[in-house]
This record gives sequence, C-alpha cells and structure tokens, in this order.
Amino acid sequence: MTENEIPRAVSLPWGAMIVAGLVGGVLGTVAGWLGHPTVPLASVACGALAGSGGYLLGSMVLLPWVARPLEQWMAIWPGALLSRLLATGIMAWLLYFPPPEGDGGFRAALVVSHVVSIFLDAALLSRWSRSLDRNPVHES
Repeated sequence: MTENEIPRAVSLPWGAMIVAGLVGGVLGTVAGWLGHPTVPLASVACGALAGSGGYLLGSMVLLPWVARPLEQWMAIWPGALLSRLLATGIMAWLLYFPPPEGDGGFRAALVVSHVVSIFLDAALLSRWSRSLDRNPVHES
C-alpha cells in the first residue's frame, strides 16, 4: 500500500464509539448486580452510568465526527485516554452517594463499564484503521 491510497482526512466511527459506551454500561450494570446482589440497583446503575458516561464524554471531547488526517488521530489518542479517565472520575464523584448497604456494586459497575468500553473502543478503532486500506473512500 502506498501513501496515496490512505485517505487524507477521516472521521472516527463515532456511532460505534457510542455503542461501545452503551454496551460497557449494560455489562457494568450486570456485573455489579451479579457481584453484589444485595446492593440497590440504583447504586449499581449510577456506577455503570459514571463508567460509560465518562467514557462517552471523554470521547466526545475529541470531536470524532470531524475529519482529520489519520496521523493526527494517532497523535491525540493518548489524550483521549486521559480525557476519558478524568471524565469518568468526575462523573463518579458527582454520582457517588454511599448507600447504607455499601458501595461495592457501585465500584464494580464503574470499573467494569469503563474497562469494557475502553477495550471495545480499542477493538473497533483497530478494525476501523485496518479497513481504511480496503475502503479508501472512508471520508466524512
């Protein structure tokens, strides 16, 4: 593949990034509820919301729908991970109110939803970047 085959400016698959956040939230809720069935579901749901919502807010800061050169996307990827981590921490701080039964479900849902979202994001972005050489008209 030559340099001319790679599109000059592409946008990230932000629809798939939103789906990754939603799937992470659902799996975080399930994991938090299964791990701590006595904790109220509202606490578990708040943890999942903080994990997946922080991922989504941190992702949207990047404006993934804007077409940029592929090299620029690779350069700002570490900043994306940092913005997601910070947004998740801020959302967890805003949503955390310790229930009398404990906070184990909140923490489990928070961690699982955030980690699953990040792993799904990495998988979909690697698949997306591999597809660029097969579909050079991947511009927004």
